[in-house]
Amino acid sequence: MKLDRGDAYLLFTVIIWGNTFPTAKYVLGVIPPNVYASTRYLLAALTLMAVLAWREGLRLPRRQDLLPLIGFGLLGITLMQLIWTNALSLTAASKGAILISVSPIWAMLISSLRGQRPAPLTWVGILICFAGVFLVINNSLTAITVGGGSLLGDLLFLTVAFCWACYSVLAPPYLARLGALYVSAWSMLFGAIALSPAMLFGITEIDWATVTALHWAGFLFTAIFAGALGYLFWYEGIARLGVARSVVYSYLIPVFALLSAVSFLGEHVSMIQLTGAAVVIGGLVLTRISTGKRQ
Repeated sequence: MKLDRGDAYLLFTVIIWGNTFPTAKYVLGVIPPNVYASTRYLLAALTLMAVLAWREGLRLPRRQDLLPLIGFGLLGITLMQLIWTNALSLTAASKGAILISVSPIWAMLISSLRGQRPAPLTWVGILICFAGVFLVINNSLTAITVGGGSLLGDLLFLTVAFCWACYSVLAPPYLARLGALYVSAWSMLFGAIALSPAMLFGITEIDWATVTALHWAGFLFTAIFAGALGYLFWYEGIARLGVARSVVYSYLIPVFALLSAVSFLGEHVSMIQLTGAAVVIGGLVLTRISTGKRQ
């Protein structure tokens, strides 16, 4: 199989996004969630707008595109990142990455409500995926329990996956017409502006003496590389390979997140949770195969 430059873009992106979970978890040890989310995406939005100005020039959104771009920003940045950051402060980074990986399943359920009926094999994949999610959250085969973080944090991560799925279902027509970089930059800017007041809730609680150079490095990594360039590389890869070939790479995000969380944060991942992660990925792959056959 010949590899395209798009493969390199996507592989680089999933490595970045996988390592974002433990890196952000580390930064959240000294910076409150709301402050971290708002400042991180304000810097990310400014970076992406600078890339847009350099590559395409700055064009103000047309009136008919303004509300959709604001809506995408409120959904994909303001709401999703507030929930994501608070969820990460409540549960394990490794578990969060696995739970967010079910976003394609939410997308298919949303599409089915919009009249796009999944194939029977797709429903089998969905059920398998949610069985894996249950194993990850429950962390036991013999009892109903919760391990590796709070149940609230787990449910918040599933909500994040749902928000990303809504964005994935609603955004493609605008991405195709306006361009991925244009949509991403403007929606991120609108979302970051709406998110910025959140920094008032917690900024006075920061003990700046505890914020080290390593914390700042982690913040810049998650803002510039994961928040801005990650989106750019992801959509560059999709533009080259198409959605069908690109979506497979998203299955690698929890793999890199698990490896990174165990290596750098010392998180413990049980065999049951590893089994659940494998079940989730298996369900996603089965769902992708079944949808591919219908195309």
